[in-house]
Amino acid sequence: MTRSLEPMMGFFLREKGELVHINGVRQLALIRDAANNIQNTDEKIIRAATPLHTGDIVDYRYERYLITSQVDRNEQSCRGRMRKCNQRLALNWNGQVKWFDAVVKARTFSTETGKVISIPEGNILVSLQDNANTKGITLNQRFYITHQPFKIVGMDRILNGIVQLSCTLDSINTAYDDVENSIADRWKYEIAHTYALHIHQGTIAHVLLNEKLSLNVSATDNGHPIADPAITYISSDPNEVSVDQQGQIMGIALGQASITAKLTYHPAVQSTIEMRVVETGTHIYSIAITGNPILKTGQSSSYVSHIYDHRTEVFDQSVEWSLRNQDDSTPIMGSITASTGNSVTVKAGSSSRANNKVLVLTATLVSNPSMTAEKNISLKNLF
Repeated sequence: MTRSLEPMMGFFLREKGELVHINGVRQLALIRDAANNIQNTDEKIIRAATPLHTGDIVDYRYERYLITSQVDRNEQSCRGRMRKCNQRLALNWNGQVKWFDAVVKARTFSTETGKVISIPEGNILVSLQDNANTKGITLNQRFYITHQPFKIVGMDRILNGIVQLSCTLDSINTAYDDVENSIADRWKYEIAHTYALHIHQGTIAHVLLNEKLSLNVSATDNGHPIADPAITYISSDPNEVSVDQQGQIMGIALGQASITAKLTYHPAVQSTIEMRVVETGTHIYSIAITGNPILKTGQSSSYVSHIYDHRTEVFDQSVEWSLRNQDDSTPIMGSITASTGNSVTVKAGSSSRANNKVLVLTATLVSNPSMTAEKNISLKNLF
């Protein structure tokens, strides 16, 4: 990318530009692999008509990058070098946990010679965006990377927009550290959490070609609904089915793709649905289950399945019902006591072990067993 392109910057952005998000704002940018004395496949050169700054976060092709260089500002554009964030780390402030995208290096390069500078074994350099959250980082604060604990022993803010942390390997604290989820000192301030994420359209759904469909997704923590959970959505084939970060699906071409929803800060918690793109005239059934989301021990409640075709409720279809524990354990902490048409009655178990368990009620379309819908029912003690 040379300065001679400056007069035609608008043209190149329209013709060759790719959609990225810079600090969450969607815009066009020109992206190419970095090409200088340091050859790294996870480094890119970004050029945009809007202002760029050292430390900006760039989302590009389902990867997150950090602009790590000074920014070259020309009359028509800005240009900088960005490096892929290869780790997410959690920092804990007395029970308030915040997650950060970071560039973590076990070695670095001299800015003068380009030669590798070795870092003692067990030490790492962590580069983060310098912002209101990272300004609260202190020396000796601990965090985990790939189930290994590190302690911050130095901080450097020489490069405006980035804070660089010098860190050394630390010891695991089995009493306080949530090693599985890589959060230091977690159990020092809070109880254990069990997260679940659920796509309520079942495992297979349909969307019309060139039409949109919103996913119905909910998340729970220890069986309790999470208000406005942070969810990341990914399509296995954006050329067939696209999805934005609000969970809105669009049928791009006839075919199918898997859409995966993940809890952003707990990416191991996820749910997947197969989306099939069909033409107008095809039946597109969906099922919605209504009823009480909470059942007390020994109590019963009724649930109704509403069946829709192209989002219009129809009454010539029926469902079959099934019940399971959310964690797939046995015995099932409840039972179906009656089923009439598209209505069902569920009774919570009487065992005290049912408290805080979650039942999953499933409705399966009789005419198309691949079409299902589920409803989570949280179980609570009577008193």
